[in-house]
Amino acid sequence: MTIKSPEDVKRVARWVISDIFQEDSQIENAAKVNQLLQTWLKGWELEKLESIEKRLRALEEERRG
Repeated sequence: MTIKSPEDVKRVARWVISDIFQEDSQIENAAKVNQLLQTWLKGWELEKLESIEKRLRALEEERRG
């Protein structure tokens, strides 16, 4: 299983939640999985924010230019 997008994070979360409710499994791993998914999402968000800031700087420089 790979995580390459927020949709993948949702898929993993749904899978763990489903296991908890349907099979009473994954309960001991849920907090760990949640923390890892949150860490992945934070990194993804920071990457996107850096991209937006870079494009904004380029637009601002273009306007001044």
